[in-house]
Amino acid sequence: MADRWFDGTYYKREITPNYMDCNTERRVFLHYILGIFSEIAGDESQAKGRTHEVLVNQGRVFLITRMSIRLHRTPCVNETLIFRTWFRKTEGRFFLRDCDVTSPEGELIASVSGTWVLIDLAEHRVLDTSEHPLSGLKSFSEAADSPECRKVFSEETLPVIGTRPVYYTDLDCNCHLNNTAYSRIATDFLPPEYQSREVRDFVINFNKETKLEDTLEIRGEGRRDSFLIQGIAGNVQHFACEFTFS
Repeated sequence: MADRWFDGTYYKREITPNYMDCNTERRVFLHYILGIFSEIAGDESQAKGRTHEVLVNQGRVFLITRMSIRLHRTPCVNETLIFRTWFRKTEGRFFLRDCDVTSPEGELIASVSGTWVLIDLAEHRVLDTSEHPLSGLKSFSEAADSPECRKVFSEETLPVIGTRPVYYTDLDCNCHLNNTAYSRIATDFLPPEYQSREVRDFVINFNKETKLEDTLEIRGEGRRDSFLIQGIAGNVQHFACEFTFS
């Protein structure tokens, strides 16, 4: 496709957000940018022969575990965005990938990072990075200007601020809550005074897959210029994230 290409070093995609991708202030939703990052990672793997089908036939699959983003400014509706992604390195059992989002003129708009793990489908265990079934994982020393994909936690029990059933349209092709749905749900549960503020940094952890029969108990609390949100089901944390505002 003309809007997706490999320039010899990086895989890129050109996107123009529509009204449905933006909030009431005409600013692009956080989950939209994170979703494109997740998709373009898959685009690159597929273009290089590392397709989902090939991995499944090998009895393995990639799962994303953490994501982070720094918004240098929030893009708006009908603004053309260029996403550029690259595999940075392996670290322990994690595969680290970065991305930047720029204008066609080269202005840096957002920086994104993510960590993935390779899962053995039969034994449901995390594999070592050396067990990747395909060779040729070229890495780059360049790192995006995004927050560390750190563990999000609270030393205190956060107050319950609501519950959220999982709906059919939250699910993806793997029949569980799509990773972008978590940040959308978290944004929905922000108090109005926080929803109207511009996000500077955001970090999210995906701790346990969430399925159609689950109902998430949403816990959250504001901390001056940040807000922490957790999603819990069956006394198990399924996700945790932290917004930091400008």
